[in-house]
Formats: sequence, structure tokens, C-alpha cells
Amino acid sequence: MDIRSNKYFIPMSGAIDVEAEIEKLTEELSYTEGFLKSVQKKLSKERFVNNAPEQVMASEKKKEADVLVKVETLKSSLGSLG
Repeated sequence: MDIRSNKYFIPMSGAIDVEAEIEKLTEELSYTEGFLKSVQKKLSKERFVNNAPEQVMASEKKKEADVLVKVETLKSSLGSLG
């Protein structure tokens, strides 16, 4: 599995409203975690797993992996601001 992630570091002293950025990242994290739960719920249903074409299963597993990376990135970003 090839997961690519870009990270950019920008000097932020005085450049952004930290409170607003924390709020934005928190909202994005909440949405992303909700999306992750919906993907994982689908993957946990035996009927879906048994009946879905291989291509669909691969797509759902890739979504899950990509979203897990995004959740970790958002948590890391929040941690660096807090």
C-alpha cells in the first residue's frame, strides 16, 4: 500500500490566529473521525464484506487507511498548536 502524505512547516509566530486554527482543525478532526467510523462500520458488516466486489472492498480499505493517516496528521497539528 502506497500512502503519500505531504507535510509543510511554516513559521507561524504572529502569522495566524491560533485559536481560530485550533477550532478549524478540531472541526475537521471531528468530521474526519465521523467519516472513519462510517467506513469502519461498513467494513465490519459481514453481509457487506461477503457480497462486495473485490474492487469495492479494496477501495473501502484504502479509504480507511487514508483517513487514519489524516486523523493522525490532524491530531499532530493540533498538538503542535496547543
